[in-house]
Amino acid sequence: MGFDARIENLRNQVDSEIQNLCRSKRTESLYEPMFHLLESGGKRIRPLLLILSCRAVGGDIDNGIHAAVAAEIFHTFTLVHDDIMDHDSMRRGRPTVHEKWDEATAILAGDGLVTLAYQILLNLNHPRLIEVLQTFTNGLMILCEGQAMDKAFETRESIVLQDYEQMIEKKTAKLMEVVCEAGAILGDACKSDQESLRCFGLALGKGFQVQDDILDILSEESVTGKPVGSDIVERKKTYLTIHFMNHASEAQIKRYQTYLEKKSLSHEDILSIRELFRQARTFESGRQAVDQHIGDALACLDELPSCEATEDLKRLALKIQNRIH
Repeated sequence: MGFDARIENLRNQVDSEIQNLCRSKRTESLYEPMFHLLESGGKRIRPLLLILSCRAVGGDIDNGIHAAVAAEIFHTFTLVHDDIMDHDSMRRGRPTVHEKWDEATAILAGDGLVTLAYQILLNLNHPRLIEVLQTFTNGLMILCEGQAMDKAFETRESIVLQDYEQMIEKKTAKLMEVVCEAGAILGDACKSDQESLRCFGLALGKGFQVQDDILDILSEESVTGKPVGSDIVERKKTYLTIHFMNHASEAQIKRYQTYLEKKSLSHEDILSIRELFRQARTFESGRQAVDQHIGDALACLDELPSCEATEDLKRLALKIQNRIH
């Protein structure tokens, strides 16, 4: 079985567990909004990372599959609450939870998701369960810090890429770090292998977020599940906007600001902003940042014993990287 088939098989196992979980719940007023995004598919990157990290240190998939589902539920919880705060109307090609229902329902759905994830973890039969719980709990607290930083950026006039890197390390990369480390713990890894997988997840997460910023404006809605340029429309501080404001010419910045002064942006406006970013070599810089982070991630895996799962982690990282090349 080749890499693509192995990944698809793991993804199908995770999806099957999620479907079984969704079918077991009955209170529609609570669980239908909770499972709205969870059942919508997605790349399942975090569950895959957890399972492969577990296998990379010789662990059994039975110790990873339920934790992997919990990881996807944690991720979905962050999406539901992020969409409320960012006023996003689409996610994974369907209306966001607060858009389909209302904000109060979406807040409750997010609360229910994080609680459900902990219920699943608490049912794991593993001698190092406390370590797994500590890893997730500490990670979620740092993730909240990252989200707070992201919101604070909205009202800050001047932000440099160093600020952005610190924010995405906490907000996006932390959960990837957590799932890789949790997988290592569930595989009963030694401290050095656990550290290697933790560092891999962190570097991969940073590359993933910079890439996500690039795809927001370069890819079609069918790829991202959100309207093209939604980050620009919401005036979010991304790698692209921060690099541009710190490296573009005065004339380019002045032209860009005329678009930001508009109440709404058309598709043609987004294309014009895309061209400004290209002229300022912002996309080039972003791709270089992605390559650097993915390279750092791959270097962390070099510390692990070579096996099929370790090679699959490398291939998965390269597959993520190549989405913008």
